[in-house]
Amino acid sequence: MTRNSTVYAFIPARSGSVGLPNKNIMRINGHPLLAYAIAFGKALGIDRVILSTDSEEYAEIGRYYGADCPYLRGAEASSGAAMEEDILADMEANLPRFGIEMPDIWLRLKPTNPFRKVKDVQRAIEILEERPEVDSVRHVNASETRLCTINNDGFLEPLLDGWPEDRSVIRRTEFPTAYQVFNLDVLRHENLAKYGSAYMGKRALPIIGEAITGIDINNKDDFDVVKALIEMQPRPEVVARHLVEPEQPVYPG
Repeated sequence: MTRNSTVYAFIPARSGSVGLPNKNIMRINGHPLLAYAIAFGKALGIDRVILSTDSEEYAEIGRYYGADCPYLRGAEASSGAAMEEDILADMEANLPRFGIEMPDIWLRLKPTNPFRKVKDVQRAIEILEERPEVDSVRHVNASETRLCTINNDGFLEPLLDGWPEDRSVIRRTEFPTAYQVFNLDVLRHENLAKYGSAYMGKRALPIIGEAITGIDINNKDDFDVVKALIEMQPRPEVVARHLVEPEQPVYPG
């Protein structure tokens, strides 16, 4: 695939997860979870795959699987309140010290979201190269909109307007389709200076993925489901077409 732009993937892997401690290096099929994100990034044929972490243990694992990790993230980008724009700013401030100049395009790969397709992400990169009016591309999947909250009295009530008061059940097709947008992002580096914390910009195009691409690991139950899907033999076809496995032997640590 010929490109005119430099493209880096960055993998945010903070060590201080509260909900599921050290989830980024929990093992699936022998490999630490972040190894699957690195393998996917390398399969794209892009210029660099960079692991952004505050942990030397994580950094060592990342280097073993082929990621660049020349330094450990600063404190401001490693706190529980840090956002992606803080991580990107941290890399912009530090990577040039190690001879790594900023790319034209960034790709955000979450270690906790292992199911994705190479061709979808390659298409997202092509869109940014071909269409200068597009700020970013977000890989999304359709999400349920018939949601309820629990009110102050402890009872359920619809989250969104449009739920008829005289009906307890409504069809999915009676609500507009909504999309989960936090799976995977491809964006221009120049957006950081142009839009700041709204770095995805004003014009973000979607690439719609299958439901499995929305699975994200936030707790032990999520992890157990993902582990079961990946380690199942024979592996379900939907898993096989959305997973890139590490080529390296299992990390010995």
